Amino acid sequence: MLNGIFSTQSGRSANERELDVIANNLANALTAGFKAISPAFNSTVIGEASGSDQVPATYVNIPDCYTQFSDAPFAQTGNTLDLAIEGNGFFAVSTPGGTMYTRNGQFGLSVEKKLVTQSGDPVMGQNGGDITLDGMNGGKDIRIGKDGTIYVDKVLVDKLKIVDFQNKQDLKNAGASLFVNANEKNSEVPAEGFSVQQGAYETSNVDVMSEMVRMISVLRAYESYTKVDQSASDMLSKLIELGKF
Repeated sequence: MLNGIFSTQSGRSANERELDVIANNLANALTAGFKAISPAFNSTVIGEASGSDQVPATYVNIPDCYTQFSDAPFAQTGNTLDLAIEGNGFFAVSTPGGTMYTRNGQFGLSVEKKLVTQSGDPVMGQNGGDITLDGMNGGKDIRIGKDGTIYVDKVLVDKLKIVDFQNKQDLKNAGASLFVNANEKNSEVPAEGFSVQQGAYETSNVDVMSEMVRMISVLRAYESYTKVDQSASDMLSKLIELGKF
């Protein structure tokens, strides 16, 4: 009896966690560069059956989540500083918390004429420094090649630092479409086989319809767990009452 109650409670708790993940995905369906998150389930069988009418306790939980790094559609804007990476790779960004990585290429210029993210963090050049876009003619003509080379007023000034990782699952969501490398052994490497598109940015890869269908399924499972849990609790209460006589 107790095994059944614990099992249903663990299932309901896992459903609550999955609903949080789905809600976060849906909330970021329009966030540029956002990558959908999926829960990683884990089930554990504890103990052994003590009788023919009993079963071991089975627990399910979500110890971690993994990120879906699949490509998302590009939004064509024509804005000079909107950039999208076609293929593998991430833009390297210098933040107060250290180097982070993003697929969100909605960039702008700071007052110092530096290429920055929407949060004001400098986008890194190929040598790790800031990228300054101030040419002889005031930086009016900014051209960025498919390999990330940057020309300002027809003069080569820098190249975007675009990196990749052997294991992308070591990249953890840091908010604002930024990722932080959580494993020092999984060091960054130069990205290969990519193409930078100027005048476009990558949208979110969240599949809204799939998330809605999944949410309905999880809600139904949650309701079922709740009903089973209530039935088990009622039965246990009756057994306790009988034990008093």
